[in-house]
Amino acid sequence: MSQQLSVPVRPRRRTASVFAGGNVCRIAGLKLTPGATGPLFEQDRWDLSGLADAHRMVTGTELVWDFTEIINPSWRMVAKEVLLAMLAPDHEAVLECALALRSVRSPRTCYRYLRQFIEWFNWLTGEGLVTLEEVTQEMCKRYLEERHWSVPVPGEPRRRLEPGTMRELVSAVQVLTLYGELTSSDGYRTGFAPWSGKTATSVVGVKTTGSNRTPPVPDAILQPLLATCLYLVDVVGPHIADLLDQVRAEAAEDVGLPGGTLAHLPALRQVIEEVRAAGEPLPALADNQTTKRVNRHGTDPLSLLAWGRLSRRAKVGRLSPEVCTRLAPALAELAAEVGFQRPLARKPASIARADNAELVPWTSPLAAEDVNITASYVVIACLVLTAALSGMRHSELLEIEAGCRRPAREIPGGGRRFRLAGRLVKGQTFGGAPDEWVVIEEVDRAVALAEHLLNRPDGEALFPTVDLSTRVKALRRWLERTGNRERWGLPVIPPGPASARMMRRTLALAIAQRPGGLLAAKVALKHISVATTEGYAARPGGSQRLFQAEIEEAEEVHRIALTVQAFRDVQAGILPAGPGARGLVEAFSHVDAALKDAARTDPKVLHDDRHLENLLRKQAKTLHVGSANYCWFRDPSKALCLRMAGTPQATKPLVGMCDSARCPQATHHPCHRLVWANQAASVAVFIESPRVAKGEKIRLLPERDRALRVVAEIDAASTTTVGKD
Repeated sequence: MSQQLSVPVRPRRRTASVFAGGNVCRIAGLKLTPGATGPLFEQDRWDLSGLADAHRMVTGTELVWDFTEIINPSWRMVAKEVLLAMLAPDHEAVLECALALRSVRSPRTCYRYLRQFIEWFNWLTGEGLVTLEEVTQEMCKRYLEERHWSVPVPGEPRRRLEPGTMRELVSAVQVLTLYGELTSSDGYRTGFAPWSGKTATSVVGVKTTGSNRTPPVPDAILQPLLATCLYLVDVVGPHIADLLDQVRAEAAEDVGLPGGTLAHLPALRQVIEEVRAAGEPLPALADNQTTKRVNRHGTDPLSLLAWGRLSRRAKVGRLSPEVCTRLAPALAELAAEVGFQRPLARKPASIARADNAELVPWTSPLAAEDVNITASYVVIACLVLTAALSGMRHSELLEIEAGCRRPAREIPGGGRRFRLAGRLVKGQTFGGAPDEWVVIEEVDRAVALAEHLLNRPDGEALFPTVDLSTRVKALRRWLERTGNRERWGLPVIPPGPASARMMRRTLALAIAQRPGGLLAAKVALKHISVATTEGYAARPGGSQRLFQAEIEEAEEVHRIALTVQAFRDVQAGILPAGPGARGLVEAFSHVDAALKDAARTDPKVLHDDRHLENLLRKQAKTLHVGSANYCWFRDPSKALCLRMAGTPQATKPLVGMCDSARCPQATHHPCHRLVWANQAASVAVFIESPRVAKGEKIRLLPERDRALRVVAEIDAASTTTVGKD
């Protein structure tokens, strides 16, 4: 609640609640599933678990509201009336409240208010109050101060909580003021508004910067994590999917098998002899199942034996204890001869290691439980790729369902576009709205594999849990524990946070700062950017519009930072090179003069980066970042790329056609030197190669010379001395 509170007029207490006898869901306009009735207003426990539109971010706990946790019965009524008024702001009685909130609050938001009401009301009871009319500002301040500290933990000092975590507490204390005309059993006294009507944000001292404060995933974690997940999905995934299909087929066959009795002993002994004749090891259990058996029954020569897989060969199901006892001597003798080995993937296919492409067996032999466990970790890899390469929020990942993949669409000029059906939750009415994401092929492939491995019916959540940091930690431990990281030649994933929110922020910054680069091996940021733009164009009000806005904000910040750095370089005598260098230096000279003029009246301005950013903002808007140059797109008629394409009136440069060595609006800076030096070296390799035709070498000579000339110009400009006033 951010609105400024006014001192209310004297409330007239009603003799009965305006909601008396009403059905909570009907009053609030909440849809119910068939057969659900919804709670009545008078009930002290509201069970909203039958809501039809509850999205997957809503937990079961948030849909059961227990007002009996409020000690004072009259304050239970206050809480009910205020919360229902927040759910139903269009109710006739709520509309009569001059200060009441006019936008609908979701059940999830109202539940958080209920938890705050419980804490506030019970604290007041502990202070000896029996009516809200006795509440004073001093009590409000004391309550906030007490709650500002963490819950005591034995042996640890209490810490002061961040101001942002207190905003909801203050809002809950203040919101009661807005409904003084509605409540029937109690309310604040006439003329009292907690904290004199200041906003909750100002009360707790939250400083709003306006910028996204979510940190990106550190590159040291992101790169090995994405490399690992791409390998698991693209290389290991198809093999584990085939093996899982086999396990499921065998499990389906087991359903109709009869239980093993003494009558089946001849068939079972025949299987034992077949195993002996073939010299094959007896089937072994997975490690975790073996541990359970040993803990329960102790160790014996057959502790490792997978009895079920052996009996299946005799077309028999679960064996009775008496049958196992009869077979034990023969099996123990056979085990001494052939030993034990897990039954699946005894002759695995070979795959290329991630680090050196050496061919190795994709797995050691597995038991059925091992297959299920491995599949679960490959699903984690699918989730990580979906989050990292799409930019979806936590809530949007939860709304991905089995069967969400839409048919790929062919586009003119070649290529395909992939779409995922989902639901937009943030900023929508309760339950969200249907939405679609345009994604790159790697995401579509990851979702397809997850659907295969999980085998859930269409409409069920594909990723019921998207706590990425916890699941990545589990993936890292599994890779080390099983030795699979070493087997597959995967990089070490360092410990550290990697939430869905951080993944989204990382992708937005990467697209903004390195539009032509790679997020991971073979994953081009340009492809993700194009998919995001197309998703926004197809559904302007959808999720990808919000993500596109985040990218554009990051781009603006990045362009300003690069422009400021270029300006500082010029001040330090490091000039730009390239055809557009003179124009850029002149533009910076005007800014420098304006900065010095302002400093004459306020000396602090000279060292104020914010003032400098404002002066350079117009220049920064013209900047388009290329991998080998900056394009200061001030005049479309001068853009060489547009003249070559015959589109001089275009509003953006054609980066793919950029010839920065000739374009009058292009500049080269020290950060571009390595790109041009590598280009010259690469071309030189071809020129010197005896395998390259002479005519091709002649064609390559101007390219090498141009790259070397740009490198020389950058070096010369970087050592130029600039006079200072």
